[in-house]
Amino acid sequence: MKELTGQLLYMGPRVHHLGLGYGAIFRNGIHKSLYPAIQQCPTLAEMFIPVDQVGAVRRELNFDYAHNMKGTTGKHVAFYREIQRWITSLTQKQPSPSGVTIQKHHA
Repeated sequence: MKELTGQLLYMGPRVHHLGLGYGAIFRNGIHKSLYPAIQQCPTLAEMFIPVDQVGAVRRELNFDYAHNMKGTTGKHVAFYREIQRWITSLTQKQPSPSGVTIQKHHA
């Protein structure tokens, strides 16, 4: 796995269990504690964007005022959605700490 160095911004969806949110700034590469997550979801590495490319990626993702991604084409749109799927898969695998199962019913 290649090391992510330099000044980077994370432009992907919030990953709560990593404390990683959109717009997080990394001045001297990413922290080594993030590499195990990148091994689980290699696409995560694609959303650490060099500072000089942030504007183009932001336009591609096309966020609205409420920070909903509206982009429909481009590799970073696909990466963003892949990370969202990975996050969802993690939350579906983890049992509730209380042992209570909540079922959602759709009308």
